[in-house]
Amino acid sequence: MVLFVFVLILMRTTMDPLFPRWFRSCDVLLPIVVYLGQRRALPEGLILTLFASHLYSLCSAAPIGVFTTNYLVIFIVARLLSYVIYANRSLSVLVLIFSLTLFSHISLALIVAFFGHSWGVFTGGFAILWRALLNSGLGGLIYGGLVMMDRLSFKAPRINIELSEGEL
Repeated sequence: MVLFVFVLILMRTTMDPLFPRWFRSCDVLLPIVVYLGQRRALPEGLILTLFASHLYSLCSAAPIGVFTTNYLVIFIVARLLSYVIYANRSLSVLVLIFSLTLFSHISLALIVAFFGHSWGVFTGGFAILWRALLNSGLGGLIYGGLVMMDRLSFKAPRINIELSEGEL
C-alpha cells in the first residue's frame, strides 16, 4: 500500500509533463484517503493517511501542513460516512468520490485561508464539476485497484471485522 501511494505521488509530482493535460487536474490521493476511511481500521487508516498526505505536502509548493490537514479532514468525513454509506458498489464509490471531491475543493480553500494564504473557492467556475467527474472516474479505478489488492492479499474489509467483533 505504501509503495503504491509513493509511486502515485511520484508520478503526479515529477512526471507531470509526460501525462495529458487533463491528468493535472486529477487528485490521485483523494480516492486513497477515501478508501482508507471506508475500508481500513481507524489506527491503520489514520497512520497511512497522515504518511501519504505529508509526503504529498512535502512534494508540493504549498505551505507544509495544508494538504495534510485537508486529507485528514477528508479521511474523517469518509470515516463518518462509512457508518451510513459503505462504498462497495461502483455507483456508490463514484458518488462518494464525486461528493468528497467537491467537499475537498471547498475545504482546501478554507484551510489555505486558515494558513494565511488565499485561493479562490470558485475560481474554476463550472470546470470544478468537470474536474470532480474526471476525479471520480479515475478515483473509481484507483479505489477498485485497492480493493483488488486487498482481495489478493486476503485482507478482510473493516465492516466484516467489526461485525464479527460485535457478535462475540
